[in-house]
Amino acid sequence: MCEPIFTLCARHDHIYIDSNFAKFSTRRVDNTYRTFSENMALKWPGYVLSKTGHIVNSTDRLVEMDALLDLLRSNVIDRYESQKELFFGPQARYTTGPSRENVKVAYATYPRSGNSLMRKYFENVTGLATGSDQVVKHSPNVAL
Repeated sequence: MCEPIFTLCARHDHIYIDSNFAKFSTRRVDNTYRTFSENMALKWPGYVLSKTGHIVNSTDRLVEMDALLDLLRSNVIDRYESQKELFFGPQARYTTGPSRENVKVAYATYPRSGNSLMRKYFENVTGLATGSDQVVKHSPNVAL
């Protein structure tokens, strides 16, 4: 029961914690004890704790899936040129919620079947993050 209380206090910056989230203090003992926000800013620059309690990147964009589907189905080049920065590029994008069509895709795989490659390909084509827990560019697979 105490663990959720400490976690909530830490996430709301009411207590100080060490970098490993193993030791707590009500006072800043030295430079090794920081608030949750300070630790997060040091370890993951750009990420913040949202009001909903989720850790998000402050520079990420939110897009509507319906707008992306409309653009991908359109054959109007001028529309693509005017909207491509919103949907494609190096910046991560996440959908705001379900689409009108309620499209669901299941990608069932087994180890070494190309799951990471397919996820990266899907991310590059659609501009949306898939939620993969592996960063392909830092993986040993890049050399392959």
